[in-house]
Amino acid sequence: MNILIASATPADEQYFSAALSGHEVAMIGGVPSQNYPKVEALAVVHGQPATKEALAAMPKLRLIVTRSTGYDHIDLASAKERGITVCNIPEYGSTTVAEFTFGLVLSLTRRIPQAVAASHLGRFSVEGLMGVDLEGKTLGIIGLGKIGRSLARMAEGFAMNVIAHDPYKPGSETLDVVLASADVVALCCPLTDETRHLISSRTLGLLKPTAFLVNTARGPVVDSEALLEALDAGRLAGAALDVLEGEEFLRDGQEDVTRARNLILMSHPKVLVTPHLAYDSKEALGRIRETTKEILATFAVGTIIHEVDA
Repeated sequence: MNILIASATPADEQYFSAALSGHEVAMIGGVPSQNYPKVEALAVVHGQPATKEALAAMPKLRLIVTRSTGYDHIDLASAKERGITVCNIPEYGSTTVAEFTFGLVLSLTRRIPQAVAASHLGRFSVEGLMGVDLEGKTLGIIGLGKIGRSLARMAEGFAMNVIAHDPYKPGSETLDVVLASADVVALCCPLTDETRHLISSRTLGLLKPTAFLVNTARGPVVDSEALLEALDAGRLAGAALDVLEGEEFLRDGQEDVTRARNLILMSHPKVLVTPHLAYDSKEALGRIRETTKEILATFAVGTIIHEVDA
């Protein structure tokens, strides 16, 4: 099978060259930018759009593998129209992402990045660095999938109260109740039509002015303009964002109003921003590579695993 692996790192190249040695494998460091008349299987990463135009450059394409759980970057309608199978990595790092999420909670509430930055500048004073305890505080989790449940266990270990909203989990609280009750809100939900701008001017208005918001889900779950307004008005104590609405414009350098807003967020004194790396651990990346290989190898012999429900 002729396979193209996009956004391949040197470690990816080493792994896939050996693991898929029985196939014709090409690897590129960025996004596909030309015609690939022989490619039958394409592996992409999240944030790498698989649009109708991109797919048209691969007339023999039969399989797309996204090396992520989310697949909102793939034009599923175009793939279905062409009979192209789309597969994802359903589980590779729920604990990985939950650990990073809780790290952001600690960083926000104890002002750890600011303290480190101050010490690097030779300032060994605690002025302006006072934090708040987590014990006895309430963590509101939006989305009770594997990541949300893992995060809940970690919070309970810190003697936090946990409250959660998930429309697909019977017995969970309403969104409004969770937001109004929480001292820290963690977004652990997928990006869907229902969750796009779930955190809006209205829902931000439900939060306590002492509350913190953490987003390791998807950038568009948060209306970034509304978030900036809430932060500037003192209606929110702080935010930690591993994902940003329109973060692709930061990567490619395009000038865009969303990019400008993100640059403001990145320099905001109440905001911590990290470059979409909650998933990025040695163990998680190993699991992603292994599952990607399994999807490609089994498809080559006529078996489909981890197909996305389009």
